[in-house]
Amino acid sequence: MYFQVDMSRNTYTPALLQNLNIHGGNLERDDVIAIYYHAGYTVREIIGFLATRHGITVIERQMHRILREKQLRRRGNQSSPEEIVRAILQELAGSSKNMGYRLMRRKLLIDHDVIASSETVRLALSALDAEGVLARSRRCLYRRAYINKGTNFAIHIDGWDKLKPFGISVHGAIDGYSRRILWLRACNSNKNPLYVARFYLDYLKEINGVPMIIYVDRGTENSVTRDIQYALRWNHADPFQGISSFIYGSSNRNTRIERFWRNMREMAGNTWINHFKHMADYGIIDTSDIVHIECIRYCFLQLIDSELDGVARHWNEHRIRKCKNVDLPAGKPDVLYFQPETFLARDYQMPLNGRLVAIERQYGQNPPVRCVSNEFEELAWHMIRQNYLAYPPTTRDEATNLFVQLTNLITAVH
Repeated sequence: MYFQVDMSRNTYTPALLQNLNIHGGNLERDDVIAIYYHAGYTVREIIGFLATRHGITVIERQMHRILREKQLRRRGNQSSPEEIVRAILQELAGSSKNMGYRLMRRKLLIDHDVIASSETVRLALSALDAEGVLARSRRCLYRRAYINKGTNFAIHIDGWDKLKPFGISVHGAIDGYSRRILWLRACNSNKNPLYVARFYLDYLKEINGVPMIIYVDRGTENSVTRDIQYALRWNHADPFQGISSFIYGSSNRNTRIERFWRNMREMAGNTWINHFKHMADYGIIDTSDIVHIECIRYCFLQLIDSELDGVARHWNEHRIRKCKNVDLPAGKPDVLYFQPETFLARDYQMPLNGRLVAIERQYGQNPPVRCVSNEFEELAWHMIRQNYLAYPPTTRDEATNLFVQLTNLITAVH
């Protein structure tokens, strides 16, 4: 190196140099100029830093003389091809996979003390990372590929909490290969492990088998489902048997169901969110009042659950277009799920071992029909019969009118 300075840090910022004692410390003026030049700053930019950050005045002619004395130049001073290739390969093996040649050139200069022209770096990247160059030319980032071999190879389970402030929770599951919705249910809580286990057991009965892998977010609501999956998959002879058949991960790993929540919000969720928020804004709903929360469930939950059935049906029957970032066939989820052989895949469900009946008897707890307490259901039913109210509501407006009437009647009684 042309200057004596601690090089344990690869990046030298103006803020760092501002705190250094240039004249009385380890660095002289010319050393500071060398550091700035090595960091890729132009002559005029270095002059500006010296004047504004260090109180040193240097004219441009003097600066060029100092650079010549320090033998600092960029043109005609390129590092050897071996050094350039070695540094690029090191960066590509790290987190610089998506960098273009301009940013890569700067990384080589600052982090590896390797000088290379833009054209040299561009040509080297074309040879060493042709796939990345092609992806950047198409304006798309390098993404990890989602792999799913076939139907019931991996399913994704999660809960949707956007209606939770109003007392209603949604739980769903999706097949990773076909993107078919396996269940989509509204209830009073998607954090109850027995409810989630019930949804899962109903799915097992429907397919008369067990999925190979389940992906979930980490949470106590999946504990019973995990134990059931372990028990049913424990004696199977495949690489994912036993504890490997149930995988915890972050939401980023559970992409299939997380991506569906966006579509569900567009199809139905946003309408209900806005409806309840409007009711709260006008003072019709008080989310801090347990009676109002129970009344929302009593009036709206069955209507929402029925609408979710329609959402699942329409989703499973719509056509998914081909995506260049996903190596999965395009088509309708129902067709992909029930006819995987058409797409050169197969159903990966594993056979049941005969213990499902005993497990269902112990863990099969359905959510209540209206998901309200027995006391509130008796009170609401008494109010409906006494005042000749229409129940159950068939539209959102009918449910809203019933909610207003019931809350007013209950408030008047109490």
